[in-house]
Amino acid sequence: MKKNIHLALMVVVVLLCSCVNDEMPEQEARMVKHTISLTMPYDVQDPKPSNVRAELTNIQTKKTYEATHFKMSGGMLTDEISLPEGLYSVKVDGNLTYKMEIVDPTKKTNKKNAVKTRTLKATLKATRENVRIKASDSVEDTRLALNVYSANEGFLITEIYFTGSTTPDGYMYTDDQYIKFGNNSDTVMYADGLAFIETFFTSDDLHDYQPNIMDKAMTIVTIYVIPGSGKDVPVKPGEEITIAITAEDHTLINPNSIDLSKADFEIYDSCTHPEGDHDVPGVPNLDNWYGGFEGCFVFHTRGVKSYGIARPMVDKKTYMTQFRYHFGYIFRQGDFVVPMNEYEYYMPNEWVLDAVNLSVPAAHEWLLTSPRLDKGYTYCGHVDFDETRYTHAVIRKRVGHKYVEESAIINNVPGTWMVDQNFGEKGKWIDTNNSTEDFVPNAQPSYFAKKLRNL
Repeated sequence: MKKNIHLALMVVVVLLCSCVNDEMPEQEARMVKHTISLTMPYDVQDPKPSNVRAELTNIQTKKTYEATHFKMSGGMLTDEISLPEGLYSVKVDGNLTYKMEIVDPTKKTNKKNAVKTRTLKATLKATRENVRIKASDSVEDTRLALNVYSANEGFLITEIYFTGSTTPDGYMYTDDQYIKFGNNSDTVMYADGLAFIETFFTSDDLHDYQPNIMDKAMTIVTIYVIPGSGKDVPVKPGEEITIAITAEDHTLINPNSIDLSKADFEIYDSCTHPEGDHDVPGVPNLDNWYGGFEGCFVFHTRGVKSYGIARPMVDKKTYMTQFRYHFGYIFRQGDFVVPMNEYEYYMPNEWVLDAVNLSVPAAHEWLLTSPRLDKGYTYCGHVDFDETRYTHAVIRKRVGHKYVEESAIINNVPGTWMVDQNFGEKGKWIDTNNSTEDFVPNAQPSYFAKKLRNL
């Protein structure tokens, strides 16, 4: 009997303790003062930040706190914020103006090369995860390094089909070339105003170009801009847009080719070439920003150029008149030596969203971009003028996809190409700013994959 009484008393005590615990409020986290310190980008001249905002999100409660009153102190931007102790993710954004100096060797002042100074605009960004903020005898500090980036950083070059195909008679056919841009973010992004650019230099021909501005900009010979007012060209997460040289069904002309009639855009040039260029009705054209261009654009079929997506932070007129690059070099071929002077356009590296270097492994001499844009290169064909390169592309790898070399009859000739075993499936594109690692070389072009699968 006593045992039963003792047991009943224990149950009552446990229940009472449980009720007391349920009714006790959770202890609130202590409020603390914390300093956010931001270092300026190391590779820009005379930076002037504005509208800088830091957002701190408490990982447990999901509540957000903002720091918006940053001031320059000791070469850093700092702001102090009050918030509860806890674990936070930090996201910083803002605007930046900075200066870029370009030396013009064709114009001299007091026997020295003239220097052009441009004031440019860019966007700032910094992030950090798992920042522990806790009470201390002094105000603690979290430091982040700011980087410049484009507001449309989610766009990547996902495929370049530059080799073209061949006709049944064995002639080269380049009208079916195309390039794809993909949205690698988790939100809808707009492609209006994005520029497709191509380098002036080639990766198989290195000279001592002076002044050398590669650490500041890409030297380009091609720039076409996607039209739109800001939200006319939405691209959903994981989806792509296709820019074709000519957006038509090429199988009607060349049975070895593909149907590009559903491409999103085409590159049309009102050129002086006797054969001209074909403007397909109903397909929007890109806007050519290269002043005085009178030719018809085609991709270099050997793959010795580099390509990029950029977001020009100025209007067309300003770009065409103020972003020219004078440079010189000595051309040597045997005993033939001649000084050369060139006058091209440049695209600031801070405006470049993505860049892809192409080269021929057996003829590679140098990379055409700053390593911060692309540290490697990709290719189709292994030797110069490789006859097996046609009807191949370079394709950006996706997470979870497997790529296998398969034998195939390509342009009526036995050959091989790298085939995506997960074709049609989604997955994040891989982007480490190293095309050697990020791309599948000698790949089966996606439009040929669709053709072979009757898609």
